[in-house]
Amino acid sequence: MSSGSHHSDDGKETKQDEGKESGVEQGGFKFVPRSGSLSPGKVPKGPARYRDPANPFNTWVGHGKRPDWLREYLDNGHDLSEFEVPDEE
Repeated sequence: MSSGSHHSDDGKETKQDEGKESGVEQGGFKFVPRSGSLSPGKVPKGPARYRDPANPFNTWVGHGKRPDWLREYLDNGHDLSEFEVPDEE
């Protein structure tokens, strides 16, 4: 039998090629990088000054553009001081 690199019943090569273009497909799930998230290897400059109470992984150092999660809270009438991280001395 000849190699089936382009047979339709194989399908593995086609799926791998598709995954490379727009994300990684693994175990039935497709992992796609979020737009607007930190690029790999980039870390915030300084300690977090503000934290999302609903999701502690959402933080902001207070420099640059305000993150979407914080803008939503502020648009709903919350005050910026509600999200300040207390100083640890």
